[in-house]
Amino acid sequence: MAPNPIALAAGGTGGHLFPAEALAQELKRRGHRVLLVTDARGVRYAQNFPADDRFEISAATPSIGGPVAKAAAAVSIAAGLFTSLREFKKRKPAAAVGFGGYPSLPAMKAAELMKIPYGVHEQNGVLGRANRLLVKKAAFTAHAFPVLEKLPAGVAATEVGNPVRDAVNAVADAPYPSLDGDIHLLIFGGSQGASIFSKAPVKAIANLAPDLRRRLVVTHQAREAEMEAVKAGYASAGVRAEVASFFADLPQRMAAAHLVISRAGASTVTELAAIGRPSILVPLAIAMDDHQTGNARALKDKNAAVILPEKEFNEYELAAPLEALLTNRERLKSMAASAKGAVKSGAAARLADLIEDIAGQKAAA
Repeated sequence: MAPNPIALAAGGTGGHLFPAEALAQELKRRGHRVLLVTDARGVRYAQNFPADDRFEISAATPSIGGPVAKAAAAVSIAAGLFTSLREFKKRKPAAAVGFGGYPSLPAMKAAELMKIPYGVHEQNGVLGRANRLLVKKAAFTAHAFPVLEKLPAGVAATEVGNPVRDAVNAVADAPYPSLDGDIHLLIFGGSQGASIFSKAPVKAIANLAPDLRRRLVVTHQAREAEMEAVKAGYASAGVRAEVASFFADLPQRMAAAHLVISRAGASTVTELAAIGRPSILVPLAIAMDDHQTGNARALKDKNAAVILPEKEFNEYELAAPLEALLTNRERLKSMAASAKGAVKSGAAARLADLIEDIAGQKAAA
């Protein structure tokens, strides 16, 4: 086993943590030790992260808020830098990878200062602001989707795909379910879900034809405060539904679904492509640089998804594409087939190869 760990820095949302978790699983299979660097928000998504060691840093985005907020963010990032320098000095990582989100910024800057080779992975179709500050000194810049917007001039990038967790790979070959009986619909709003996901789909489904409603089986992830209202809405419409604030087995539920309604986070889009399921995608309107729309295009351009802008995500605008898809089994099957492989697979192995390469170069120096 390698004596020096590989440091993986990610935080903020599951969209950053889950690809890092998938890479950690691959590195562990290859005999490497893994060091996780994250923040308080990232800890919530790291319960199953296979790290041999970890430490928490402070980090905040300087891109939003007024002067006071920006000053506070700068102080937080500086504190994260000092923590990373101290911890890296003790743990001596062989290489590091930043997965975006502001926890990756101080960690990768510390790696740069300590001459630790590092790479950057961008999960979204638009290069994130933290990653933009890191790519020029990175040993490699890897990205998920065929198009990467806002890449600085002169920086080479390699399309590797998005690493997916073992739980996703376990169901990636599950065939598209038969449409002869019940129709299974999966609805979730991602780690930054919104109230509109508790309202628009329920009302749109309630307005479907009675015979279609009788065939529906809905799995709906809703905010805890809105669960009872969502359950009541389905009950009133005579629709079978399982409603919860969180589903730990979401990949399995995605595999069982005939259609998915969700945000267009990088992990979600990648998992839809890995498993091969049709979707109606609602990009998060407040996402930095509208990166979720860029993610969604990877599926839409393959005729595997319908994009519905958040400002149009209401019971009336959702009703038309929802009914059109649920009543057209051939189109659902075609979209499922088109989704499969729309995002490059094997990303964890490709990233692990890149990391082993830069770690090996350092060892040979």
